[in-house]
Amino acid sequence: MPTAAFYTLGCRLNQTESAIMAKGLENIGYQIISDEETADLCVINTCTVTNQSNAKCRKKIRSIQKRNSFATIAVVGCFSQIDSKQIAEIGGIHLILGNSEKLRIHEYLDEVGISEQPIIHVSKLPREPFVIDTLGQHLDSTRANLKVQDGCDFICSFCVIPSARGRSRPRQPENIKRELLNLEGIGVKEVILTGVNIGTYQYESLSLLDLLDIFEEFEGIKRVRISSIEPTTVGTEIFERMSNDSKLVPYLHLPLQSAENQILKKMRRRYSFEEYLDFIRQAKDQVEGICVGSDLIVGFPGEEDEQFETTYQALTDAPVDYFHVFPYAERAGTTSEKIYPKVAGDIIQRRAAALRELSDRKRDLFIKQFIGQQRPVLFEKKSQTGQWQGYSDNYIRVSVQSSSELKNEIRMVGIHSLDSGNAFGKLQT
Repeated sequence: MPTAAFYTLGCRLNQTESAIMAKGLENIGYQIISDEETADLCVINTCTVTNQSNAKCRKKIRSIQKRNSFATIAVVGCFSQIDSKQIAEIGGIHLILGNSEKLRIHEYLDEVGISEQPIIHVSKLPREPFVIDTLGQHLDSTRANLKVQDGCDFICSFCVIPSARGRSRPRQPENIKRELLNLEGIGVKEVILTGVNIGTYQYESLSLLDLLDIFEEFEGIKRVRISSIEPTTVGTEIFERMSNDSKLVPYLHLPLQSAENQILKKMRRRYSFEEYLDFIRQAKDQVEGICVGSDLIVGFPGEEDEQFETTYQALTDAPVDYFHVFPYAERAGTTSEKIYPKVAGDIIQRRAAALRELSDRKRDLFIKQFIGQQRPVLFEKKSQTGQWQGYSDNYIRVSVQSSSELKNEIRMVGIHSLDSGNAFGKLQT
């Protein structure tokens, strides 16, 4: 049986697509393994969001070539879409696929070996609604990512993704239903909606809020979580969905990027900090226990000390429960590449460290609210210390001691303590 290994760079959507590609390979007889040094086929699913991302891809290609000289190497995804020529020039690569082709990687393998040159299939990205032919995923978790949208019509000054992913387009609802039926059949209880700009989902008259109704048809799917959604792309109506007896969990991840309005304007974001703050305050008021996460970019060109302090203080006070912090990194071809002055690297790292420390403190403060309360937890795995670990509906990582088999079970847990961002609790009978 031939073997295949995946190396995935970048976002959750890339992780989703790697799981789909892996399933497609399984369907034609491949065994998916983690050892790149022994795999017959090594698939590198690339990211191109920064110049460093491209460098990581090139480094990984050369590493695999050195450690597994007999492997067939396929380089797919965003970097391939943007610059297949640069990838081909590395040498020793057998297959290069763009974003429109990569989910059908199993259909292109027969072409490998016909020519000494790499087989390259990179087409213009479509604008029409799409379907995914491979149903199901190669999963190593009790939760499944579900791709419902691709592409983005927003042109943020720091971002090249609209060029790599194309215009915003929805997945056809009937095709989504077919995959949900498959996921339900293998016992998946939580699906995480993924895409590039999910809030812009629009299939004919069907919006994202309408799409959420589909999940109520599948009894085995107990939870629906939105991975990340752009501010201003969804209205406050979503709070009612979370508050009522629906499958949509009380969780929102809303990328902010900066709390300083002049920086937001330079980034070409479509909101002010005041608008963002008003939205998340309404979320906290209307949805019991909701967790609000965010993304921040530090060291954007022209960000002065006072502007960073504005962001730091705003995030200290705002009802945001955690945030991922990304040091600004240059990407050739973006507008921000031409914005000056640049912020020194050591300053960027200090700012990033300060915000990460603040995020850790805010996450702990969020979890402390629930000590003495009960939350439903979907258990995923057993740790080396014998504790079962999983996530609550509002995205708290919870551990319990139990001799029972809890994998893929949703159980009520009484939370009694906290340590370094992890909650500990006791199963409720």
